[in-house]
Amino acid sequence: MNSERKILNVHIGEIKIAKNGEILKAILGSCVGIGFLWKTKKMYGLAHCLLPENPEKSFSISGRYVDQAISSLYALMKIEEKDINEIDVVFVGGGNMTNPNEKDGSKLIGGQNLQVAERELKKRKMKIVFIEQGGNQGRKIMIDSSTGDFKIEAIPRLMGKGDDHERK
Repeated sequence: MNSERKILNVHIGEIKIAKNGEILKAILGSCVGIGFLWKTKKMYGLAHCLLPENPEKSFSISGRYVDQAISSLYALMKIEEKDINEIDVVFVGGGNMTNPNEKDGSKLIGGQNLQVAERELKKRKMKIVFIEQGGNQGRKIMIDSSTGDFKIEAIPRLMGKGDDHERK
């Protein structure tokens, strides 16, 4: 991915749309990144979701909650039901960044984010082409709007209190 092109950093709670060679980028821990790849329209969206569900249903554009982010991507990209088969979805993140000894991911916010993302995408019959989730590491996602390619990089978790192998 060419570093001379414009990089759109997608921060927590944000959604950004890329066209014309722009690159979307998010750094995720327990947050979930949801990318919509609409190659026929050369339009790409990325949401950086912090929490699974908005307790107060809202029609405003936001990436803070997974459920609201998916609706927001639909609105920003002007997706209609007839377009669904043209859009590929990638989602990554949901790492266990706070309690490395917890084995049940559904008790952690990252696991809850992933569950809601899968549920909402399946409910809309979206085509998920790539998932990388969970674990005890962060991730970086980049989506290149000039090619439609995406890249995921692992970000190793810094060990600290409560980790199995604490640094000495």
